[in-house]
Amino acid sequence: MFVYLSKLLPNLIYPAGLITLLLLGGLIFCRSSRAKNRVMLLILLFVLICGNKLPGSYLIRRLEQAYEPYNGTETADAIVILGGGTVTRSDPRRIVEVNGAGDRVIYAVQLYRDGAAQKILAGGSYISWLSAEVRTEEGVSSPASEMAELLAMFDVPEADILIQDRSLNTAEEAEEDAKILKDLGLKKIILVSSATHMRRAVPLFEKQGLEVIPAPTDYSFSDKEWEDLLHVEWENLYTYIIPTIGNMQSLQNALKEYLGYFVYHLRGWI
Repeated sequence: MFVYLSKLLPNLIYPAGLITLLLLGGLIFCRSSRAKNRVMLLILLFVLICGNKLPGSYLIRRLEQAYEPYNGTETADAIVILGGGTVTRSDPRRIVEVNGAGDRVIYAVQLYRDGAAQKILAGGSYISWLSAEVRTEEGVSSPASEMAELLAMFDVPEADILIQDRSLNTAEEAEEDAKILKDLGLKKIILVSSATHMRRAVPLFEKQGLEVIPAPTDYSFSDKEWEDLLHVEWENLYTYIIPTIGNMQSLQNALKEYLGYFVYHLRGWI
């Protein structure tokens, strides 16, 4: 039930959901033209704020600065990759593909080749009612199995790949990954995930009694890109005024992490 509600309810407070609720409220409850105009003005103001690049970018930047980049010197018992960076191999796709978070797998391979750890654990499963079930020769596809397939393409030996395909969210992923690691006597990990995800992910794994070395990747901003964002010129002024769907998506991604951290904290998971 928690997994279902965690996917349903947040959509009502993300920008698109709130705009929909405001429009419905205006249509149902506003009888006069004056009241409807006020609602429309409120929606316009909301769109201008949420569609602006600065609010979402600021929140994302704060999330990405929660942990320093991996220093490249520490070693661990295993590299743990969190699911979310793959796209299932299903017609017409001929291979497992990667999305914007696919950097997780590439970075994990680089760490493995650099000798940071001798094992890689790939975790995660799809929620059946959100993703169509895809069966392969090895069974039902999952983020874990898809990452393992990509790791094999990078010539990581099968003996060094651990798969955990039971978890449906980050909290379950930390719990299930920890069981596998502890059974093998592995307690120190390098945790690889998107930089925006680290603030929530690291304490979840530490709560399981693991020693965690954060290795964030998939950054939205380099330091130079952030400086450029704050430098407004006449030529790019319009990008700070005209709202875009991309800016709303960035804000939603940031809100998802802050909301997830808040809920996990309330439930005592972190």
